[in-house]
Amino acid sequence: MHRFSNLYLVIIIGLLHTGLSGQSNVKVICNLTGGGNSLFLYEFNGFGFSPKHSVSAEKPGSFVMEVPRQASRMFYIGQNSDQVIPVILGQEDKVEITGSAENIGAATISNSKENENYNNLKLIIGNLNNEMGEILRGLSEGNPAIQNQLVNQLAGLDAKKLNLLDSLKKINPLQYRIMALNAYQSFQLNNKDNRYPDELSYFLNEFFVKVDFSDPGYDHLIWLYETFRTYVNVMVNSGVVEDQVEYFIENIISKTPDGSHARLQCLGATIAVMQAQKHPLLAKYGKRFVSEFQDKAPEAAMEISEMLERTLRLTEGAKAPEFTQVSPEGTPVNLADFKGKYVLLDFWASWCGPCRKENPNVVKLYDKYKAQGFEILGISLDQNRERWLQAIQADKLTWKHTSDLKGWSNEVSKLYEISAIPKTFLIDPNGVIIARDLRGAALEGKLAEIFATKSIPGGK
Repeated sequence: MHRFSNLYLVIIIGLLHTGLSGQSNVKVICNLTGGGNSLFLYEFNGFGFSPKHSVSAEKPGSFVMEVPRQASRMFYIGQNSDQVIPVILGQEDKVEITGSAENIGAATISNSKENENYNNLKLIIGNLNNEMGEILRGLSEGNPAIQNQLVNQLAGLDAKKLNLLDSLKKINPLQYRIMALNAYQSFQLNNKDNRYPDELSYFLNEFFVKVDFSDPGYDHLIWLYETFRTYVNVMVNSGVVEDQVEYFIENIISKTPDGSHARLQCLGATIAVMQAQKHPLLAKYGKRFVSEFQDKAPEAAMEISEMLERTLRLTEGAKAPEFTQVSPEGTPVNLADFKGKYVLLDFWASWCGPCRKENPNVVKLYDKYKAQGFEILGISLDQNRERWLQAIQADKLTWKHTSDLKGWSNEVSKLYEISAIPKTFLIDPNGVIIARDLRGAALEGKLAEIFATKSIPGGK
């Protein structure tokens, strides 16, 4: 607790002495060992780092940048976008960075009260979070002897956050905004009116209650990106249903100004979570980012477009990639040959135990629905022709088959990014992927749904 109090005093006293000077540029002096001849000043673009300025070395490892004076904001300095150090620039005459170019994130920033105070604030926030974790762990254990003590500590912690937030508002707008993103108040003490039925509901509605998203000062504050990413990640991992996830994301994004960098960061954070979680909302927010920011953040928009193309080209609703491969008889088989029918692409191999175990179920479903327009195309990852053909015969797989006998290097399997088998894609009569990875009861149920209203040709 003594450490926290000392930091609190340091940041408040230090911030009081942070001010503007008369010169028009901020000089950034970097002395870096083991690096190249160029150094870059980067800006976070919502999906990565874009270079805004570069300088060449005056002598090995020595760089000097001149950055226009402006309201304090966060930039990133490094010799490539994979190794950067965050630095606040804007109000001070000179900032010095000393360290190794290869590990610039651990470099020392000196001659800068602004950055010193920022680092102190980070320590305070870390202490607050650690203290919160300890209290909540104690409360979860349910020891009645210390419950009142822990509740009092929690109340004190809530008060510390609000007091620090109030102090920073009067002293330093940049760090006030950072603290506003970290001022979340406890559910246990702030839901006494039972406004929310559970802690997740409280979190979703109250997490950003101290943040003014219309404030342009959030535009270039990566804390917004990181905090919003945490918020979306908690939603997704807590099992919040898709339409509610979208509702709460839109609730925040709608508060950011149109075209603002704050909105760009919120969208970028959302995309990062959706991509990692393979969430259905990835396409929606990826396309929205590109639509809204392709002019303001062209590099990020292009990267997201390419990511969407890679990620979504094999998802439900995408057009199945066309291909041609030969049958056991040496006849070319085209995916286009199946147009007008429902076709199951079945990636398998004679040596694949789970594939062979599933085959009787697939045979049963093929016999049931083939007269109604259902086809199967087996694509084998075998290398041994005889074993492939023996498996086809032994398992009574009477549908069409192809293979180039290249094993995991099968050209069609590479096209469909197959990393494990069995793997299936169900394609509709228009060549669109409508389901993936259907096996057993799931495949049976999907086919029953598709053919429920279809009658057998010539039947009643």
